[in-house]
Formats: sequence, structure tokens, C-alpha cells
Amino acid sequence: MAAEEYAGEAARSRGLLHSAPMPGAAPQRCAYHAERAGFAICMSCRTTLCQECATQWDGIWHCTACLAKKGTAPRTRSPIAGWVVVTAASAALFYCSIRVMVWSGVLLAGLR
Repeated sequence: MAAEEYAGEAARSRGLLHSAPMPGAAPQRCAYHAERAGFAICMSCRTTLCQECATQWDGIWHCTACLAKKGTAPRTRSPIAGWVVVTAASAALFYCSIRVMVWSGVLLAGLR
């Protein structure tokens, strides 16, 4: 085995290089640029993409259209955040009302 073949095989086994294409398989072409070789597959719509069209987001390859859909998806808020705000507001209102009642009692008793 030649040194170049051995180095390529070693890199391929460590996952550093894409695996060699299957013999007899037609090379994949980009869905948007027919003259360019396929580089990745969109995991949402399964479209073959070239290096220019492919975008990796959270470790997953996407096409521009699918990435735009993911960017405009409504974000869900945690219901815990709402409960924290309501609890904090209730505690603040309770504290203020206690202070007003004590002040009113002192004022009415004439101890001031």
C-alpha cells in the first residue's frame, strides 16, 4: 500500500475525511447549482447541497429555505418565568400593604 493511500485510509478511519463514494454510484449534484458536486444533505428536506448552499446549525446541515423556516419558528416561553414574576409582584404588594397597615395603626393610635 502506498504512503498516500495509507495516510488517506488512516484519516478516513478517524472520521477526518468523507468516506469514498460507492463504486457505480452516480455523483450527487447540488439541487441549486447543477454544475457543483454535492457536499451535504439538508436534514429537513433531504436536498443535496454544495458547500455554498449548505449551512451547519447546531451540528446539522440545512439548506437556506429550511434554515429560514427554523429562524421564524415561534419561540415558546417557559411558564416558570411567568410564575416567578407573579410571585415577586405578590410579595412586593404584600410587603407594601403590611407597611401601610402598620403606619395607619400607629397614626390612628396617636403614638406618633
